[in-house]
Amino acid sequence: MRRWLPLLLLIPVLTSGQTPTYDLVLRGGRIVDGTASPWYQADLAITGDTIVRIAPSITAPARRVVDVTGLVVAPGFIDIHTHARRGIFEVPTADNYVRQGVTTLVEGPDGSSPLPIAEFLAKVQATRITPNFATFIGQGTVRSEVMGEVDRAATPAELDAMRALVTRGMEDGAFGLSSGLFYVPGAFTPTDEVVALAQVAGRMGGIYISHMRDEARGLIDSVRETIAIGERGGLPTQVTHHKVVGRKYWGGSVETLRLIDEARARGVDATIDQYPYTASATSIGAALLPSWAQEGGREATLARLKDPAIRAKIKAESTAIIRDERGGGDPKNVSVSACGFDPSLAGQTLAQITEGRGLAVSLENAAETAMWIVEQGGCGGIFHAIGEQDLERILAHPATMIASDGEVPVFGRNVPHPRSYGTFARVLGVYVRDKAIIPLETAVQKMSSFPAQRLGLSDRGVLRQGLKADIAVFDAATIRDTATFDEPHSYAEGVRLVIVNGDVAFEDGAMTAARPGRVLHGPATRPRP
Repeated sequence: MRRWLPLLLLIPVLTSGQTPTYDLVLRGGRIVDGTASPWYQADLAITGDTIVRIAPSITAPARRVVDVTGLVVAPGFIDIHTHARRGIFEVPTADNYVRQGVTTLVEGPDGSSPLPIAEFLAKVQATRITPNFATFIGQGTVRSEVMGEVDRAATPAELDAMRALVTRGMEDGAFGLSSGLFYVPGAFTPTDEVVALAQVAGRMGGIYISHMRDEARGLIDSVRETIAIGERGGLPTQVTHHKVVGRKYWGGSVETLRLIDEARARGVDATIDQYPYTASATSIGAALLPSWAQEGGREATLARLKDPAIRAKIKAESTAIIRDERGGGDPKNVSVSACGFDPSLAGQTLAQITEGRGLAVSLENAAETAMWIVEQGGCGGIFHAIGEQDLERILAHPATMIASDGEVPVFGRNVPHPRSYGTFARVLGVYVRDKAIIPLETAVQKMSSFPAQRLGLSDRGVLRQGLKADIAVFDAATIRDTATFDEPHSYAEGVRLVIVNGDVAFEDGAMTAARPGRVLHGPATRPRP
Protein backbone atom coordinates (compact mmCIF):
# COMPACT_ATOMS: atom_id res chain seq x y z
CA MET A 1 0.00 0.00 0.00
CA ARG A 2 1.24 3.48 -0.82
CA ARG A 3 2.29 5.29 2.33
CA TRP A 4 2.79 8.99 3.01
CA LEU A 5 5.05 10.66 5.47
CA PRO A 6 3.18 12.51 8.22
CA LEU A 7 2.02 16.01 7.38
CA LEU A 8 4.47 18.69 8.36
CA LEU A 9 3.27 19.74 11.78
CA LEU A 10 4.86 23.17 11.73
CA ILE A 11 6.91 25.15 9.29
CA PRO A 12 8.37 28.19 11.06
CA VAL A 13 7.47 31.21 9.00
CA LEU A 14 7.57 33.96 11.60
CA THR A 15 10.67 35.87 12.48
CA SER A 16 11.09 37.86 15.64
CA GLY A 17 8.67 40.74 15.82
CA GLN A 18 6.52 39.61 12.88
CA THR A 19 2.76 39.62 13.23
CA PRO A 20 1.10 36.66 11.51
CA THR A 21 -1.18 37.55 8.63
CA TYR A 22 -2.95 34.17 8.76
CA ASP A 23 -3.63 31.50 11.35
CA LEU A 24 -3.12 28.57 8.98
CA VAL A 25 -1.93 28.11 5.42
CA LEU A 26 -2.39 24.88 3.44
CA ARG A 27 0.43 24.91 0.90
CA GLY A 28 0.64 23.24 -2.49
CA GLY A 29 -2.60 21.25 -2.52
CA ARG A 30 -4.86 20.26 -5.39
CA ILE A 31 -7.88 22.49 -4.85
CA VAL A 32 -11.14 20.69 -5.65
CA ASP A 33 -13.41 23.57 -4.76
CA GLY A 34 -16.78 21.81 -4.64
CA THR A 35 -18.27 23.33 -7.79
CA ALA A 36 -17.27 20.40 -10.05
CA SER A 37 -14.74 22.66 -11.80
CA PRO A 38 -11.40 21.01 -12.65
CA TRP A 39 -8.90 20.94 -9.81
CA TYR A 40 -6.03 23.42 -9.68
CA GLN A 41 -2.95 23.80 -7.52
CA ALA A 42 -2.92 26.62 -4.98
CA ASP A 43 -2.31 27.66 -1.40
CA LEU A 44 -5.23 28.34 0.95
CA ALA A 45 -5.15 30.64 3.97
CA ILE A 46 -7.41 30.65 7.01
CA THR A 47 -7.93 33.27 9.68
CA GLY A 48 -10.27 32.43 12.52
CA ASP A 49 -13.11 30.35 11.12
CA THR A 50 -12.92 31.75 7.60
CA ILE A 51 -11.08 31.10 4.34
CA VAL A 52 -9.46 34.44 3.63
CA ARG A 53 -7.34 33.76 0.56
CA ILE A 54 -6.72 31.19 -2.18
CA ALA A 55 -3.78 31.95 -4.47
CA PRO A 56 -1.05 30.22 -6.46
CA SER A 57 1.43 31.15 -3.73
CA ILE A 58 0.86 32.61 -0.28
CA THR A 59 4.08 33.74 1.37
CA ALA A 60 2.80 36.13 4.02
CA PRO A 61 3.57 35.07 7.59
CA ALA A 62 1.25 32.53 9.25
CA ARG A 63 1.07 30.92 12.66
CA ARG A 64 1.22 27.55 10.97
CA VAL A 65 1.82 26.23 7.47
CA VAL A 66 0.98 22.66 6.45
CA ASP A 67 2.50 21.23 3.29
CA VAL A 68 -0.27 19.33 1.48
CA THR A 69 1.54 18.86 -1.82
CA GLY A 70 0.00 15.98 -3.76
CA LEU A 71 -3.13 15.91 -1.61
CA VAL A 72 -6.66 17.03 -2.47
CA VAL A 73 -8.01 20.03 -0.57
CA ALA A 74 -11.81 19.94 -0.67
CA PRO A 75 -14.75 21.46 1.18
CA GLY A 76 -15.75 19.46 4.23
CA PHE A 77 -18.44 16.97 3.32
CA ILE A 78 -22.06 17.64 4.30
CA ASP A 79 -24.11 14.53 5.10
CA ILE A 80 -27.71 15.53 4.43
CA HIS A 81 -29.21 12.29 5.81
CA THR A 82 -27.97 10.91 9.12
CA HIS A 83 -29.41 9.44 12.29
CA ALA A 84 -26.64 11.07 14.28
CA ARG A 85 -28.74 11.62 17.37
CA ARG A 86 -28.11 7.91 17.85
CA GLY A 87 -24.72 8.27 19.44
CA ILE A 88 -23.80 11.96 19.24
CA PHE A 89 -24.11 12.39 23.00
CA GLU A 90 -22.03 9.27 23.69
CA VAL A 91 -19.43 10.06 21.02
CA PRO A 92 -19.59 13.84 20.52
CA THR A 93 -16.46 13.76 18.38
CA ALA A 94 -18.29 11.60 15.77
CA ASP A 95 -14.97 10.05 14.82
CA ASN A 96 -16.51 7.75 12.22
CA TYR A 97 -17.69 10.74 10.19
CA VAL A 98 -14.87 13.21 10.74
CA ARG A 99 -12.29 10.61 9.71
CA GLN A 100 -14.06 10.48 6.32
CA GLY A 101 -13.89 14.25 5.89
CA VAL A 102 -17.47 14.93 7.00
CA THR A 103 -17.80 18.30 8.73
CA THR A 104 -21.61 18.68 8.92
CA LEU A 105 -24.25 16.15 10.00
CA VAL A 106 -27.96 16.62 9.26
CA GLU A 107 -30.45 14.84 11.53
CA GLY A 108 -34.22 14.31 11.48
CA PRO A 109 -34.71 12.23 8.30
CA ASP A 110 -37.29 9.55 7.47
CA GLY A 111 -40.05 11.48 9.21
CA SER A 112 -38.47 11.07 12.65
CA SER A 113 -36.99 14.03 14.47
CA PRO A 114 -36.46 15.39 17.96
CA LEU A 115 -39.38 17.34 19.37
CA PRO A 116 -39.21 20.08 20.48
CA ILE A 117 -36.30 20.92 18.23
CA ALA A 118 -35.06 23.98 20.13
CA GLU A 119 -34.40 21.99 23.28
CA PHE A 120 -32.64 19.24 21.38
CA LEU A 121 -30.38 21.64 19.47
CA ALA A 122 -29.52 23.45 22.71
CA LYS A 123 -28.43 20.12 24.19
CA VAL A 124 -26.29 19.41 21.11
CA GLN A 125 -24.62 22.81 21.38
CA ALA A 126 -23.95 22.32 25.08
CA THR A 127 -22.37 18.94 24.40
CA ARG A 128 -19.45 20.45 22.45
CA ILE A 129 -19.33 18.33 19.33
CA THR A 130 -16.70 18.12 16.61
CA PRO A 131 -18.77 18.37 13.40
CA ASN A 132 -21.49 20.89 12.69
CA PHE A 133 -25.06 19.72 13.28
CA ALA A 134 -28.46 20.50 11.73
CA THR A 135 -31.89 18.90 11.64
CA PHE A 136 -35.21 18.52 9.83
CA ILE A 137 -38.65 18.36 11.45
CA GLY A 138 -40.18 14.89 10.99
CA GLN A 139 -43.70 14.46 9.62
CA GLY A 140 -44.07 11.10 11.37
CA THR A 141 -43.03 12.57 14.70
CA VAL A 142 -45.49 15.43 14.26
CA ARG A 143 -48.34 13.09 13.32
CA SER A 144 -47.62 10.77 16.21
CA GLU A 145 -47.59 13.70 18.62
CA VAL A 146 -51.01 14.89 17.45
CA MET A 147 -52.80 11.67 16.46
CA GLY A 148 -50.83 8.68 17.69
CA GLU A 149 -50.14 5.78 15.33
CA VAL A 150 -53.60 5.44 13.81
CA ASP A 151 -54.54 4.54 10.25
CA ARG A 152 -56.89 7.34 9.26
CA ALA A 153 -56.86 10.82 7.82
CA ALA A 154 -56.42 13.78 10.12
CA THR A 155 -59.37 15.92 11.11
CA PRO A 156 -59.19 19.64 10.25
CA ALA A 157 -58.32 20.40 13.89
CA GLU A 158 -55.57 17.77 13.92
CA LEU A 159 -54.16 19.10 10.66
CA ASP A 160 -54.06 22.61 12.13
CA ALA A 161 -52.24 21.24 15.18
CA MET A 162 -49.68 19.54 12.92
CA ARG A 163 -49.19 22.71 10.89
CA ALA A 164 -48.48 24.54 14.14
CA LEU A 165 -45.86 21.96 15.13
CA VAL A 166 -44.15 22.22 11.74
CA THR A 167 -44.18 26.01 12.05
CA ARG A 168 -42.65 25.76 15.50
CA GLY A 169 -40.05 23.29 14.26
CA MET A 170 -39.01 25.59 11.44
CA GLU A 171 -38.81 28.54 13.82
CA ASP A 172 -36.71 26.41 16.17
CA GLY A 173 -34.15 25.86 13.41
CA ALA A 174 -35.26 23.00 11.14
CA PHE A 175 -34.16 23.11 7.50
CA GLY A 176 -37.35 21.56 6.20
CA LEU A 177 -39.82 18.70 6.52
CA SER A 178 -38.83 15.05 6.30
CA SER A 179 -41.17 12.13 5.85
CA GLY A 180 -40.89 8.37 6.20
CA LEU A 181 -43.98 7.21 4.36
CA PHE A 182 -42.64 3.65 4.52
CA TYR A 183 -42.85 3.73 8.32
CA VAL A 184 -45.66 3.95 10.82
CA PRO A 185 -47.34 6.45 11.19
CA GLY A 186 -46.16 8.01 7.92
CA ALA A 187 -47.51 5.02 6.02
CA PHE A 188 -51.01 5.95 7.17
CA THR A 189 -50.76 9.52 5.88
CA PRO A 190 -52.70 10.57 2.76
CA THR A 191 -50.70 12.51 0.21
CA ASP A 192 -52.87 15.61 0.68
CA GLU A 193 -51.95 15.72 4.36
CA VAL A 194 -48.23 15.60 3.59
CA VAL A 195 -48.70 18.35 1.01
CA ALA A 196 -50.40 20.54 3.61
CA LEU A 197 -47.41 20.26 5.95
CA ALA A 198 -44.91 20.62 3.10
CA GLN A 199 -46.59 23.90 2.16
CA VAL A 200 -45.86 25.22 5.66
CA ALA A 201 -42.19 24.27 5.43
CA GLY A 202 -41.96 25.65 1.89
CA ARG A 203 -43.42 29.03 2.81
CA MET A 204 -40.74 29.23 5.51
CA GLY A 205 -37.90 28.51 3.12
CA GLY A 206 -37.53 24.79 3.82
CA ILE A 207 -37.23 21.72 1.63
CA TYR A 208 -39.02 18.36 1.64
CA ILE A 209 -37.02 15.13 1.88
CA SER A 210 -38.69 11.74 1.85
CA HIS A 211 -38.12 8.09 2.53
CA MET A 212 -40.78 7.12 0.03
CA ARG A 213 -43.71 4.79 0.66
CA ASP A 214 -42.18 1.91 -1.24
CA GLU A 215 -38.80 1.18 -2.80
CA ALA A 216 -39.85 -2.17 -4.29
CA ARG A 217 -43.22 -3.00 -5.87
CA GLY A 218 -44.52 0.55 -5.49
CA LEU A 219 -41.25 2.23 -6.47
CA ILE A 220 -42.47 4.17 -9.50
CA ASP A 221 -45.64 5.46 -7.88
CA SER A 222 -43.64 6.46 -4.79
CA VAL A 223 -41.25 8.57 -6.84
CA ARG A 224 -44.25 10.16 -8.55
CA GLU A 225 -45.74 10.96 -5.14
CA THR A 226 -42.49 12.48 -3.87
CA ILE A 227 -42.33 14.70 -6.94
CA ALA A 228 -46.00 15.64 -6.58
CA ILE A 229 -45.58 16.66 -2.94
CA GLY A 230 -42.85 19.09 -3.94
CA GLU A 231 -44.78 20.32 -6.95
CA ARG A 232 -48.03 20.86 -5.07
CA GLY A 233 -46.29 21.99 -1.90
CA GLY A 234 -44.27 24.65 -3.72
CA LEU A 235 -40.88 23.63 -2.35
CA PRO A 236 -37.79 21.64 -3.34
CA THR A 237 -38.33 17.89 -3.01
CA GLN A 238 -35.80 15.09 -2.53
CA VAL A 239 -35.94 11.30 -2.86
CA THR A 240 -33.67 10.24 -0.02
CA HIS A 241 -31.38 7.17 -0.01
CA HIS A 242 -32.74 6.33 -3.46
CA LYS A 243 -32.52 2.63 -4.25
CA VAL A 244 -34.40 -0.23 -5.87
CA VAL A 245 -35.19 -3.00 -3.38
CA GLY A 246 -35.75 -6.60 -4.44
CA ARG A 247 -34.25 -8.46 -7.41
CA LYS A 248 -37.71 -8.60 -9.00
CA TYR A 249 -37.64 -4.80 -9.34
CA TRP A 250 -33.99 -4.22 -10.26
CA GLY A 251 -33.60 -1.92 -13.21
CA GLY A 252 -36.40 0.31 -11.99
CA SER A 253 -34.00 3.24 -11.64
CA VAL A 254 -34.19 3.76 -15.41
CA GLU A 255 -37.80 4.83 -14.96
CA THR A 256 -37.34 6.69 -11.66
CA LEU A 257 -34.52 8.80 -13.06
CA ARG A 258 -36.62 9.54 -16.14
CA LEU A 259 -39.36 10.81 -13.81
CA ILE A 260 -36.86 13.05 -12.02
CA ASP A 261 -35.60 14.42 -15.34
CA GLU A 262 -39.13 15.10 -16.58
CA ALA A 263 -40.04 16.83 -13.34
CA ARG A 264 -36.99 19.05 -13.48
CA ALA A 265 -37.71 19.86 -17.14
CA ARG A 266 -41.13 21.22 -16.18
CA GLY A 267 -39.72 23.26 -13.31
CA VAL A 268 -39.99 20.96 -10.27
CA ASP A 269 -36.90 21.22 -8.07
CA ALA A 270 -36.51 17.46 -7.54
CA THR A 271 -33.25 15.87 -6.39
CA ILE A 272 -31.87 12.64 -4.92
CA ASP A 273 -29.42 11.41 -2.32
CA GLN A 274 -27.83 7.97 -2.07
CA TYR A 275 -25.41 5.79 -0.10
CA PRO A 276 -23.01 3.50 -2.01
CA TYR A 277 -24.01 0.07 -0.67
CA THR A 278 -26.26 -2.72 -1.92
CA ALA A 279 -27.84 -3.27 1.50
CA SER A 280 -30.24 -1.13 3.51
CA ALA A 281 -30.79 -0.99 7.26
CA THR A 282 -33.78 -0.44 9.51
CA SER A 283 -35.63 -2.45 12.15
CA ILE A 284 -36.67 -6.04 11.47
CA GLY A 285 -40.26 -5.15 12.27
CA ALA A 286 -40.45 -2.10 10.00
CA ALA A 287 -38.85 -3.95 7.11
CA LEU A 288 -40.43 -7.39 7.28
CA LEU A 289 -43.90 -6.87 8.78
CA PRO A 290 -46.69 -5.09 6.86
CA SER A 291 -47.39 -1.57 8.08
CA TRP A 292 -51.04 -2.31 8.89
CA ALA A 293 -49.86 -4.84 11.47
CA GLN A 294 -48.01 -2.07 13.33
CA GLU A 295 -50.91 0.35 13.67
CA GLY A 296 -51.42 1.57 17.23
CA GLY A 297 -47.94 0.78 18.50
CA ARG A 298 -46.27 -2.21 20.05
CA GLU A 299 -49.11 -3.48 22.24
CA ALA A 300 -51.55 -3.43 19.34
CA THR A 301 -49.03 -5.29 17.17
CA LEU A 302 -48.51 -7.94 19.85
CA ALA A 303 -52.26 -8.41 20.15
CA ARG A 304 -52.51 -9.07 16.41
CA LEU A 305 -49.69 -11.57 16.58
CA LYS A 306 -51.56 -13.48 19.29
CA ASP A 307 -54.62 -13.84 17.09
CA PRO A 308 -54.09 -17.01 14.97
CA ALA A 309 -56.00 -15.74 11.94
CA ILE A 310 -54.32 -12.33 11.90
CA ARG A 311 -50.93 -13.90 12.59
CA ALA A 312 -51.37 -16.13 9.56
CA LYS A 313 -52.13 -13.10 7.40
CA ILE A 314 -49.08 -11.22 8.74
CA LYS A 315 -46.92 -14.30 8.13
CA ALA A 316 -48.09 -14.59 4.53
CA GLU A 317 -47.26 -10.95 3.81
CA SER A 318 -43.93 -11.19 5.64
CA THR A 319 -43.03 -14.25 3.59
CA ALA A 320 -43.69 -12.29 0.39
CA ILE A 321 -41.57 -9.38 1.66
CA ILE A 322 -38.66 -11.72 2.37
CA ARG A 323 -39.07 -13.37 -1.03
CA ASP A 324 -39.57 -10.30 -3.24
CA GLU A 325 -38.47 -7.22 -1.35
CA ARG A 326 -36.15 -6.46 1.59
CA GLY A 327 -35.39 -10.11 2.27
CA GLY A 328 -33.62 -10.36 -1.07
CA GLY A 329 -35.19 -13.76 -1.72
CA ASP A 330 -33.23 -15.58 0.97
CA PRO A 331 -33.18 -15.40 4.80
CA LYS A 332 -29.38 -15.35 4.54
CA ASN A 333 -29.67 -11.84 3.07
CA VAL A 334 -31.04 -10.43 6.33
CA SER A 335 -28.72 -9.97 9.31
CA VAL A 336 -29.19 -8.46 12.75
CA SER A 337 -27.26 -5.25 13.45
CA ALA A 338 -28.27 -4.78 17.09
CA CYS A 339 -30.67 -6.49 19.45
CA GLY A 340 -31.63 -5.21 22.87
CA PHE A 341 -33.35 -8.35 24.13
CA ASP A 342 -30.45 -10.62 23.06
CA PRO A 343 -27.21 -8.85 22.05
CA SER A 344 -25.74 -12.20 20.97
CA LEU A 345 -28.01 -12.12 17.91
CA ALA A 346 -26.09 -9.15 16.45
CA GLY A 347 -24.25 -10.36 13.37
CA GLN A 348 -26.41 -13.44 12.85
CA THR A 349 -28.54 -13.87 9.74
CA LEU A 350 -32.26 -14.53 9.75
CA ALA A 351 -31.42 -18.00 8.45
CA GLN A 352 -29.08 -18.69 11.36
CA ILE A 353 -31.59 -17.44 13.93
CA THR A 354 -34.33 -19.52 12.34
CA GLU A 355 -32.14 -22.61 12.46
CA GLY A 356 -31.18 -21.82 16.04
CA ARG A 357 -34.84 -21.92 16.98
CA GLY A 358 -35.03 -25.48 15.70
CA LEU A 359 -36.79 -24.64 12.44
CA ALA A 360 -35.82 -25.61 8.92
CA VAL A 361 -34.62 -22.62 6.94
CA SER A 362 -37.42 -21.55 4.59
CA LEU A 363 -39.12 -18.31 3.65
CA GLU A 364 -42.15 -19.20 5.78
CA ASN A 365 -40.08 -20.10 8.84
CA ALA A 366 -37.98 -16.96 8.39
CA ALA A 367 -41.22 -14.96 8.50
CA GLU A 368 -42.12 -16.80 11.70
CA THR A 369 -38.73 -15.83 13.13
CA ALA A 370 -39.25 -12.19 12.13
CA MET A 371 -42.54 -12.15 14.04
CA TRP A 372 -40.84 -13.81 17.01
CA ILE A 373 -38.15 -11.11 16.99
CA VAL A 374 -40.81 -8.42 17.09
CA GLU A 375 -42.56 -10.21 19.96
CA GLN A 376 -39.34 -10.37 21.96
CA GLY A 377 -38.71 -6.64 21.64
CA GLY A 378 -37.31 -6.17 18.16
CA CYS A 379 -33.88 -5.94 16.55
CA GLY A 380 -32.18 -3.76 14.00
CA GLY A 381 -31.52 -5.38 10.65
CA ILE A 382 -29.44 -5.15 7.49
CA PHE A 383 -31.07 -6.20 4.23
CA HIS A 384 -29.06 -7.21 1.15
CA ALA A 385 -31.53 -6.61 -1.67
CA ILE A 386 -30.20 -3.76 -3.86
CA GLY A 387 -28.70 -4.14 -7.33
CA GLU A 388 -25.27 -2.73 -8.17
CA GLN A 389 -26.35 -1.50 -11.62
CA ASP A 390 -29.14 0.59 -10.09
CA LEU A 391 -26.70 1.95 -7.52
CA GLU A 392 -24.22 3.06 -10.19
CA ARG A 393 -26.92 4.49 -12.44
CA ILE A 394 -28.34 6.58 -9.60
CA LEU A 395 -24.89 7.70 -8.46
CA ALA A 396 -23.98 8.98 -11.91
CA HIS A 397 -27.15 11.05 -12.25
CA PRO A 398 -26.50 14.80 -11.97
CA ALA A 399 -29.38 15.27 -9.48
CA THR A 400 -27.84 12.84 -6.96
CA MET A 401 -25.83 13.84 -3.90
CA ILE A 402 -24.16 11.58 -1.32
CA ALA A 403 -25.59 10.84 2.13
CA SER A 404 -24.82 8.00 4.54
CA ASP A 405 -28.12 7.27 6.32
CA GLY A 406 -25.74 6.33 9.13
CA GLU A 407 -25.36 7.02 12.83
CA VAL A 408 -22.61 7.74 15.34
CA PRO A 409 -21.75 4.26 16.59
CA VAL A 410 -19.90 3.46 19.77
CA PHE A 411 -16.79 1.78 18.39
CA GLY A 412 -17.05 -1.99 18.76
CA ARG A 413 -20.68 -2.07 19.90
CA ASN A 414 -23.13 -4.18 17.87
CA VAL A 415 -22.74 -4.90 14.15
CA PRO A 416 -24.01 -1.76 12.38
CA HIS A 417 -24.19 -1.04 8.67
CA PRO A 418 -20.72 -0.06 7.42
CA ARG A 419 -22.17 3.06 5.79
CA SER A 420 -21.63 4.90 9.09
CA TYR A 421 -17.88 4.42 8.71
CA GLY A 422 -17.32 4.32 4.98
CA THR A 423 -19.85 6.13 2.77
CA PHE A 424 -17.80 9.10 1.61
CA ALA A 425 -14.48 7.29 1.42
CA ARG A 426 -16.17 4.45 -0.49
CA VAL A 427 -17.49 6.80 -3.16
CA LEU A 428 -14.05 8.35 -3.59
CA GLY A 429 -12.19 5.04 -3.54
CA VAL A 430 -14.49 2.60 -5.33
CA TYR A 431 -16.68 4.71 -7.60
CA VAL A 432 -14.25 7.50 -8.47
CA ARG A 433 -10.82 5.86 -8.48
CA ASP A 434 -11.48 2.17 -9.09
CA LYS A 435 -14.60 2.09 -11.25
CA ALA A 436 -14.44 5.61 -12.71
CA ILE A 437 -18.23 5.99 -12.52
CA ILE A 438 -17.91 9.71 -11.76
CA PRO A 439 -14.94 12.12 -11.80
CA LEU A 440 -13.30 13.27 -8.58
CA GLU A 441 -14.55 16.83 -8.96
CA THR A 442 -18.15 15.63 -9.47
CA ALA A 443 -17.97 13.38 -6.42
CA VAL A 444 -16.76 16.24 -4.22
CA GLN A 445 -19.54 18.46 -5.56
CA LYS A 446 -22.10 15.77 -4.66
CA MET A 447 -20.68 15.75 -1.11
CA SER A 448 -20.27 19.47 -0.50
CA SER A 449 -21.75 22.30 -2.54
CA PHE A 450 -24.76 20.29 -3.71
CA PRO A 451 -26.09 19.49 -0.22
CA ALA A 452 -25.09 22.97 0.94
CA GLN A 453 -27.14 24.51 -1.86
CA ARG A 454 -30.03 22.19 -1.04
CA LEU A 455 -30.06 23.32 2.57
CA GLY A 456 -29.43 26.97 1.80
CA LEU A 457 -26.05 26.95 3.57
CA SER A 458 -24.54 29.92 1.77
CA ASP A 459 -21.51 30.17 4.05
CA ARG A 460 -19.98 26.71 3.47
CA GLY A 461 -19.78 23.86 0.98
CA VAL A 462 -17.39 25.59 -1.43
CA LEU A 463 -13.76 26.66 -1.08
CA ARG A 464 -14.08 30.40 -1.55
CA GLN A 465 -12.69 33.48 0.13
CA GLY A 466 -15.09 34.62 2.84
CA LEU A 467 -16.73 31.24 3.43
CA LYS A 468 -16.33 29.09 6.52
CA ALA A 469 -13.21 26.97 6.75
CA ASP A 470 -14.74 23.49 6.75
CA ILE A 471 -12.11 21.52 4.84
CA ALA A 472 -11.14 17.91 4.10
CA VAL A 473 -7.62 17.07 2.92
CA PHE A 474 -7.18 13.58 1.49
CA ASP A 475 -5.01 11.41 -0.71
CA ALA A 476 -7.03 10.57 -3.82
CA ALA A 477 -4.72 7.61 -4.53
CA THR A 478 -5.24 5.87 -1.19
CA ILE A 479 -8.57 6.98 0.25
CA ARG A 480 -10.79 3.96 0.87
CA ASP A 481 -13.42 2.51 3.14
CA THR A 482 -12.27 -0.36 5.33
CA ALA A 483 -15.55 -1.15 7.10
CA THR A 484 -17.34 -4.30 5.93
CA PHE A 485 -20.64 -5.92 6.80
CA ASP A 486 -18.78 -8.56 8.83
CA GLU A 487 -16.36 -6.08 10.43
CA PRO A 488 -18.06 -2.67 10.34
CA HIS A 489 -16.11 -0.96 13.13
CA SER A 490 -13.19 0.14 10.98
CA TYR A 491 -12.30 3.73 10.15
CA ALA A 492 -11.78 4.98 6.61
CA GLU A 493 -8.23 5.56 5.38
CA GLY A 494 -6.68 8.27 3.26
CA VAL A 495 -8.05 11.43 4.89
CA ARG A 496 -5.08 13.36 6.23
CA LEU A 497 -6.51 16.53 7.75
CA VAL A 498 -9.99 17.77 8.63
CA ILE A 499 -10.75 21.37 9.58
CA VAL A 500 -14.06 22.47 11.09
CA ASN A 501 -14.77 26.18 11.43
CA GLY A 502 -11.06 26.91 11.10
CA ASP A 503 -9.89 24.46 13.78
CA VAL A 504 -7.99 21.26 13.02
CA ALA A 505 -10.22 18.42 14.21
CA PHE A 506 -8.35 15.43 12.74
CA GLU A 507 -4.73 15.07 11.72
CA ASP A 508 -2.26 12.26 11.00
CA GLY A 509 -4.65 9.50 11.99
CA ALA A 510 -5.87 10.99 15.27
CA MET A 511 -8.68 13.20 16.49
CA THR A 512 -7.51 16.42 18.12
CA ALA A 513 -8.82 17.97 21.32
CA ALA A 514 -10.75 20.59 19.33
CA ARG A 515 -14.55 20.46 19.44
CA PRO A 516 -15.35 23.26 16.98
CA GLY A 517 -18.74 22.03 15.71
CA ARG A 518 -21.68 24.40 15.68
CA VAL A 519 -25.42 23.99 15.51
CA LEU A 520 -26.60 25.28 12.14
CA HIS A 521 -30.07 26.82 12.03
CA GLY A 522 -32.55 26.79 9.19
CA PRO A 523 -33.93 29.70 7.16
CA ALA A 524 -36.92 30.53 9.38
CA THR A 525 -35.18 30.38 12.76
CA ARG A 526 -36.55 32.77 15.37
CA PRO A 527 -34.85 33.26 18.73
CA ARG A 528 -37.07 32.25 21.63
CA PRO A 529 -37.36 34.49 24.70
